[in-house]
Amino acid sequence: MNARLVALPASREQEEQVVLRLTGELDLDSEAVLAAAMTEVLESGRRWIVLDCSRLAFCDSRGMNALLGAQQRARASGGGIALAAVGGHVRHVLALTGMDQAVTTAASVDACFDLIAPSPAGTTPEQPDATA
Repeated sequence: MNARLVALPASREQEEQVVLRLTGELDLDSEAVLAAAMTEVLESGRRWIVLDCSRLAFCDSRGMNALLGAQQRARASGGGIALAAVGGHVRHVLALTGMDQAVTTAASVDACFDLIAPSPAGTTPEQPDATA
């Protein structure tokens, strides 16, 4: 099964925010799907992206690399990403690889936006550094 990404409006209804729902598997066969979705989202002006992982069943090293690439692209555009509702196998792989320390994660989409999106004063919360 390949990953499928569905772009959903962010619950906060703000123009620069978007939710991408990952389903299935994120691996060699599907990493290009995430890259294409990131390109489309960033080119539309949305910089704050939550990847809803509640339906993501599997992620291998290529998938982890795709997630890091997504984070780098969002940061380069002045935004950021976070992973919502990561569970089971994917949470285990994130912990084993240390990615749970490099990418912001939270239990829900709204909690992710609270962690990564700018506050009303225009400041951005501290985000983990992927190079650490």
